[in-house]
Amino acid sequence: MKPRVYVLIFLFIIPFQASLLAPASLAGITPDLALAVVYIIGLITGPREAVFAGIAVGLLQDLNSANFLGFTALTRGLVGLAAGLLGRRVLDIGSLSNIIALAVLSLGEGIVIALFMQIVYEDVPFFRLLFSRLLLQAIYTGLLGTFLLRLISRRGFLEMLTRRSLRKES
Repeated sequence: MKPRVYVLIFLFIIPFQASLLAPASLAGITPDLALAVVYIIGLITGPREAVFAGIAVGLLQDLNSANFLGFTALTRGLVGLAAGLLGRRVLDIGSLSNIIALAVLSLGEGIVIALFMQIVYEDVPFFRLLFSRLLLQAIYTGLLGTFLLRLISRRGFLEMLTRRSLRKES
């Protein structure tokens, strides 16, 4: 992607997540816009660039929350890697299977975070958290990410966002 696109993403991802998606929450659960953006970057650019974008977005989120510094960066980097590999080998940007792939990655990240919290804090209701929050958020994030993918692929934004070197590879 173009460097100025990354600057815009890093400037606006946290405010968009907080202000635009908070009113769209269902039963207190909001989709994870940052995870969806990292997934989209992985599909568009490939694994290497998506790992760095995931780490950067994760660090930005860690700095804006009371989280362990670097933990979200690690999980978002892994999501970027997986999305980049899926984009290169399996998935098509226009496919509806992106809902499932993104939901699985979101659920996987949520499970890793919940297990980490269980290890650190010891009294985390893992299964209740899994079925009452993580699963619903994963589905919601999958739907949001697929909607965003459809939006950028239909409106011609894809060429505007990607560098020429990436367009030639596709």
